[in-house]
Amino acid sequence: MAMQFTLREISKLRIALLIWVTLSVVAAVAGPFGTLEAMGLGGRLVYWSGVVGVSIGLNTGANGLAEGRSLIVRAGIGVGFVLLLSTGFHVLNSLLFDIWDGFADWAYLTAIVGLVTAAVHLVIWGVRPHVPVDTDGPREAFQRRLPFEVRAPLIRIEAQDHYLNVVTQKGNALILMRLSDAAAELEGQGMQVHRSHWIAQKAVTKPRREKGRDMLVMSDGAAVPVSRSYRAAAQQAGFL
Repeated sequence: MAMQFTLREISKLRIALLIWVTLSVVAAVAGPFGTLEAMGLGGRLVYWSGVVGVSIGLNTGANGLAEGRSLIVRAGIGVGFVLLLSTGFHVLNSLLFDIWDGFADWAYLTAIVGLVTAAVHLVIWGVRPHVPVDTDGPREAFQRRLPFEVRAPLIRIEAQDHYLNVVTQKGNALILMRLSDAAAELEGQGMQVHRSHWIAQKAVTKPRREKGRDMLVMSDGAAVPVSRSYRAAAQQAGFL
């Protein structure tokens, strides 16, 4: 499972790299905001590569902060992203171009950045596939912590340092959360069977003994250990 997570992250990195290269080249050739007249092609390529790279980095950070939060908080984070990016862009332009200065230029730039950001997110929202989630109540709240592409009925959760490796029928993802908090949030949907493992009730296929230890085989093929302190609860639930 760790390899699957790594490959997924590599895929996301490749997509971000492709977006960065494409937008940098397009902007360098087009030369918006006066860069066509002020710089040669090589200078524009360096300039826009930096601007686009910083924009993607800030947007990734903003999306991470907004994940799972309320609409008002997400809107506030979005406004903060636009102001931070446009202000940094304005300061850079003021240092590089003599004709670029003043509040009017900053306001114009902020409006452009805001409109472009809103348009991009609107397009992403429109084309993003809907992943059905067989959940309600607390489980739905937990699902919102996961990336859209892996939101599906849960199979198991494994604690890894300060993170949880959440395995669903669509794949797996790491989230920053304590296992005890996740178990409490998912009460009634499964149970903790080990200090590092939580299992979904409907995902258990069979029990087995392995080197004197009780194990539960899950629907993804993984064998989850049942510790002695949780053995009685697992027996009462009918898993052993």
